[in-house]
Amino acid sequence: MRTTLPLTGVELRRHDDPEYPIEDPEFEPYAHQQDLRELFRSSDEFLAVNDSPTGGGKTMSWLAPVIERGEHALAVYPTNALIHDQYDQLTDELDESFPERGSDVAVLPITADTLRTRYAAEYPDAKTNGERLRALLRTYVYQREDPVLVLTNPDILVMMRRHIYGRTGDSGSRVRQLNEFESVVVDEFHRAGRKEQNTLLFSLDEMYDLPEFQCALSKIVLLSATPTTRLEHRFEEAMSAPYHRVTTEWETTEERPFDETPTNGWGAVMPPVDLDVRSASTFDTASELLGEDWDDTEAFARQPGRTVFILDGIHEVDEVYTRLSNALDDRTVVRIDGFHRGDLEEKLDGFDVLVSNSAVEVGIDFSVDRLVFSAPDRASFVQRLGRLRTESEPQPARCYVPSTVAASLSEIEHEGRVPRTQLVEMLEDAYHDPREFESFDWRYSAAEAHHHIERRARDANSERAEEIREEGWERILRHFGGGDPPLTRSDVEAHADVIDSAVERTLQWYRGGSLQALVYDRTPGADDPIQTYDLFYLLRHGDVEFFSRPGFDEVVPDEHAGDVSHLAPYVTGYCTYDGTIETNDDRYGRSVRLEAISEIYGWLRAGDGVDDETRKPRELGGISIDVDPDGADRITSIEHLRDEMREDIDVLCYAVAKHPRQVKNQYDLGTFLFLYPLTVGDEQWCAALGVDALYLHCAVQESQNAVDLESLGIDL
Repeated sequence: MRTTLPLTGVELRRHDDPEYPIEDPEFEPYAHQQDLRELFRSSDEFLAVNDSPTGGGKTMSWLAPVIERGEHALAVYPTNALIHDQYDQLTDELDESFPERGSDVAVLPITADTLRTRYAAEYPDAKTNGERLRALLRTYVYQREDPVLVLTNPDILVMMRRHIYGRTGDSGSRVRQLNEFESVVVDEFHRAGRKEQNTLLFSLDEMYDLPEFQCALSKIVLLSATPTTRLEHRFEEAMSAPYHRVTTEWETTEERPFDETPTNGWGAVMPPVDLDVRSASTFDTASELLGEDWDDTEAFARQPGRTVFILDGIHEVDEVYTRLSNALDDRTVVRIDGFHRGDLEEKLDGFDVLVSNSAVEVGIDFSVDRLVFSAPDRASFVQRLGRLRTESEPQPARCYVPSTVAASLSEIEHEGRVPRTQLVEMLEDAYHDPREFESFDWRYSAAEAHHHIERRARDANSERAEEIREEGWERILRHFGGGDPPLTRSDVEAHADVIDSAVERTLQWYRGGSLQALVYDRTPGADDPIQTYDLFYLLRHGDVEFFSRPGFDEVVPDEHAGDVSHLAPYVTGYCTYDGTIETNDDRYGRSVRLEAISEIYGWLRAGDGVDDETRKPRELGGISIDVDPDGADRITSIEHLRDEMREDIDVLCYAVAKHPRQVKNQYDLGTFLFLYPLTVGDEQWCAALGVDALYLHCAVQESQNAVDLESLGIDL
């Protein structure tokens, strides 16, 4: 199915504001930049959401007032790649827009990698990342008078707040400098899942409520798409800071569509787009691009200017990049993905054709003349289409969406260009978002918060411990207790057996755990020879060979021994990587399935494992795996991985007695909750791992409760 949608551009009104704190006299801010600056000036405490359009200067909206006030600020980004990109952009912005005040500002990108490499050289006596982090912030927060901007990811923020970098009972090992930051800015907040949103909001709310002498945080800024009704309620009712949506007062007066050229005095933040809509299954857009649509694909990429392809799977990137590289010998074709991030600036400056995935979906800045993208969900559609921006001339784009979405978009009636607001409204209905597992809040986020509170209480004296518990329980009720019947302590305690051990380790992180392999990338010109990567992707699509840990140490050059030692505690297996394998005629790689060991049999056949409704997620002290070639090369070294999984893995698991496809359909799970076939004797089951195990358990329980209500004649 194909249809063409001519979309309007988006323009924002510029304002003559000589007091705006940018040292460029010709700079004219947008209203959302003025409004957030005024909020910083007039209010000592707030939670602000800025949902202005992509390309509309959201970064400047918080940077300018923070620099003006000379405050410490912590900016949180969803990926490490975005942290490094924003570091480059912010340092450039400080030089160009704040040449006097900006020179006094220290910008610190803090990731596990920078702590392990860049800051290890600066603090050679520090032996761990936690020690380096404390030394780094001690230097810049306590020993300097000038402002500090820390750029980090949500995991590190949560780990600092929960003292995971420190030792229980040892207050001197904590990262206390976190408490000196007056402002926290969270970018792309709407892209976080439910677990991540719950974890982050609860942590920020707790920090905000501490007395100022304990924690200085008073201003929280979320850079986001338009908040959902659920989040608006959460901001207003659960968070202690007064809530402000920056764009509320001017949505119809400061932003508007334009057809061909922007109005004088207004700035184009998104161009008009001639959008060619086609259908493709998720993770299978490459089949369409390289199959029936190949002539169009090649012709599109041969046009003058710069063409960008944004796909879903790294194997799709590999296939499309390889085909285009071979076909377009007169064009500079580059790829950016998890295995190919080196020379990023050079690639972005010099490409004619860029093939990538979500690695360039947000943040990374580059110019583009035409775009091809897949859109498995509404957020991806809006985000990826937003890569075309800050131009006034109409630009061409092609998108691949599920067939039901293509059909819905084909029904949009129009005489001229379609306003972006109308498109977004249509996408809300066209995409069928899987259920949001509301019970996750009180089943697992409440239990996660309860565990954190108990840990804080154990480190305090008896009088303060009781205060921590009471304040913590009130916060849990505000954030997670809005259901009917009300949440009780016994509800939280009922999940204590799940929270203990494996789930504690899974939930204490921002995103939760996943199975990773430690990879020695042997492809020519590898950007990062030693890295961790998703185990199941490697099994399905990687040209890989697995080793025991001693065997891996022998294969990896000595110069990388330090990286291996640092990353080894966080992985499940060890392998070399030599690119991707060829897929079969249906474009599939290997087939991966889990196999039950004796412990799994005991869990599934006895006690609370008798049926899906009473079975709970649990930690498994080992699991077996099998991989079928399915037209691709067999992994002859798989036994090394099996040994590691049997002997050195604790994985959170939830199993259901049906095939993965049946379970996906029955519980409406969507594309991005991953289920794996699980062989139990002669039966075909499926299993979810890590946080996905908790989501699946919630889906099963919510479905069962809905059935119970229906049996009582209650209209749902």
